[in-house]
Amino acid sequence: MIINFRAGLIASSAVSLSLLATPAWADSQEARNPVPGEIIVTANKRDESISKVGASIAAFDTAMLETRNIGNPEELVQTIPGMALAPSTHGTPVFTLRGVGYNADALGVYPAVSVSIDQAPMPFPVLAGHSMYDLERVEVLKGPQGTLFGQNSTGGAINYIAAKPTKDLQAGFNLDYGRFNEVRGTAYLSGPISETLGMRLAIDAAHRDNWQYSFTRGDKNGEQNYIAARLVTVWEPTDRLRFELNVNGSVDRSDPQALQIIASMPSTPSAPTWEELNVPLTPRKLRAANWSIVGRPQTAIQSATEAARPRGDRKLFQAFLRADFDLSDDIALTSITTFNHLKQKMSFDLDGSEYELVDNPRDDGKISDFSQELRLSNASSAAQFRWTLGANYNRSKVQEYQDITYGANSLSNAGTNFIHISGVDNKGKMESWAVFANGEFDVSDQITLKGAVRYTKSTNKNSMCNLDPTDDQNLSNLFMLLGQLIGGQHVPLAKGDCYTLNPQNLPGDLFRYDLKEDNLSWRVGVDFKASADTLLYANVSRGYKAGSFPVITASLQEQLLPAKQESVTAYEAGFKTKLADNKVQLSGAVFYQDYRNKQVQGTVATGLFGLLQRLDNLPKSHIFGAEADVVIRPVDGLTLTGSASYLKSKVDRYAGTSVFGAPTDFAGSRLPFAPKWTLAGDIDYRIPTASGGAVFVGAAVNYRTSVDAYVGGSSLAIPDNGVNRWTSRIPFKIDGYALVDARLGYEFPGERITVSAWAKNVFNTFHVQNVISYNDIITQAVGQPATYGVSLKVRWK
Repeated sequence: MIINFRAGLIASSAVSLSLLATPAWADSQEARNPVPGEIIVTANKRDESISKVGASIAAFDTAMLETRNIGNPEELVQTIPGMALAPSTHGTPVFTLRGVGYNADALGVYPAVSVSIDQAPMPFPVLAGHSMYDLERVEVLKGPQGTLFGQNSTGGAINYIAAKPTKDLQAGFNLDYGRFNEVRGTAYLSGPISETLGMRLAIDAAHRDNWQYSFTRGDKNGEQNYIAARLVTVWEPTDRLRFELNVNGSVDRSDPQALQIIASMPSTPSAPTWEELNVPLTPRKLRAANWSIVGRPQTAIQSATEAARPRGDRKLFQAFLRADFDLSDDIALTSITTFNHLKQKMSFDLDGSEYELVDNPRDDGKISDFSQELRLSNASSAAQFRWTLGANYNRSKVQEYQDITYGANSLSNAGTNFIHISGVDNKGKMESWAVFANGEFDVSDQITLKGAVRYTKSTNKNSMCNLDPTDDQNLSNLFMLLGQLIGGQHVPLAKGDCYTLNPQNLPGDLFRYDLKEDNLSWRVGVDFKASADTLLYANVSRGYKAGSFPVITASLQEQLLPAKQESVTAYEAGFKTKLADNKVQLSGAVFYQDYRNKQVQGTVATGLFGLLQRLDNLPKSHIFGAEADVVIRPVDGLTLTGSASYLKSKVDRYAGTSVFGAPTDFAGSRLPFAPKWTLAGDIDYRIPTASGGAVFVGAAVNYRTSVDAYVGGSSLAIPDNGVNRWTSRIPFKIDGYALVDARLGYEFPGERITVSAWAKNVFNTFHVQNVISYNDIITQAVGQPATYGVSLKVRWK
């Protein structure tokens, strides 16, 4: 169905477009590349060759993405040493780069690695969920990028560059078929409408059968269903004025990935439920998992809501309008206006079991986001002094409502009148503005001085209500009683009222907090051109990540207080060089990052409620690292690529409470998702045939050492109290692993048709991507099993 629709679309549109005039503009990436294999990037918000930019950048053009079968962020991250992507319990991606990241699962949480599409900011990672199709390139900028890309980029920045309209009529599609009956198709149609107007339409859609199975019953999960579309329109009414409109949309009804339960620790060890004592723990298999079923015959506890299997429904609409106006021959004004709107109705199984130990059968959310950037710059990248002045404004509204159920948990017992559900209603209004300046000055043909600064002022107005959504109001009645006993006052609660105790130990108040912050990001550096093919550079930069609020079930309002903004000051020196007549490209960098007030998931021990969740700031830590990348083309058709990253992270000062309730000094621990070593390699060999076609074969491997999912994870052991059970007593240490991919294909003469076969995770290596502690249950999210398939690529020009 997908193929027929796309074929019809391309055929019908091709007839009309073929009669239109040829425009004046040129294909962007191909025309701007100075030499084959050289990628043009916009790290400084102007077009520059990657080898001429004094910064650490990983970039992938269309050919590299297609050759390596990189089609989503998970596959992209595997090719970039020092970078990690951890799926969260609520389906929001968590990027970590050079050991800097923020592991949180709320819908509207600010990241530490920013994401943008054509320089249009995506303030929340979930907004970029379906962006990796029909791309010109992907840029990953490492280290703090706050001066040009704003706060919330302390770890780095990811920029997706969409393919633009072409000067002549072009069309094509990629069709993949793989394991689990996965069918993915991407098609595009591009060309001129008139001499000044061009358009490009791209569609991406996929369906896959369930890939996970319940290891206790005959049930499956993991079906994938989504469709995304992008329309890029470029209009150049004059040679001084250019408009680019990018409209995106997607509908994703894929099942959220089911988690694997690896530890059960009864909430009330003295009175555990049958389910807590007997819940099956997941075997060490990539496809094995579990999720809730209706009814629990071993207990008298009744559930108020039907236990829901994981299900997804996310709808996204985006529009970006960029206008470039040449005020003079040397000065250009750029405007980028961005609008994002997301709506979701999701259901998540949080405990990875068939019982209702802790589930999230309802997670409804909405994001509305608007941003505006204006900047002035001199137009020429060859000018002696290159400067940019600009200002940003951003306004976001986020709403998220969750029902958290725990009917089979020992929290739901006779003493609490079998309380089994809590509602979480969170609303946030974020607003920020910033001014920035960036400059580069060529002191001589060899030396360039660089400097940048950005001042940001932000306000985050948050309101949170924990409520009892049931008619029996058992949860509200409990907190009314606690308010009377502890606070000395009876406060009546109706259905939907907030039960969380305020600082006076009374229920009934909506939690409100206005977090106001400002910061000054900056960067200074120097580039030294040792030769025409060698660049040395040194940079010092500082960036900030805005403060965050937790979205949790809270007994006390103090749990809902925000973590303040964090900062990273980075010192980096590196080089880029070409050797052997451009057959070898080599780059490397060493860096030291001073990390202050890192935001982490924390806990606090209370006498009445026991162990409670909260957000915390880790006062001081640091990261030392080194990176190297090499591309070798020893003979025609053969490309060898290798990269390596070394990270040594350390907590300098942080004393708190572990997830198991013990007072802990975390000094000396390593930071989460900061592997000591990550290595990646790729080999690609193309063999021309006598008919004019080419056979190609390739393989890729990526390896990373162990990481901790939580601060101090390598030393946190589950208490042995006689009722706790686990598959590993040190659950928050994630073992290292190596993944191998392979590909083989044939490109027909004329380069219009390509067929290939591929395999990913060839050896079906077991690998864990995240470990999560939630309400005395510990689960893990694993990576994909071995997959294999065939692909067809067709191009018309």
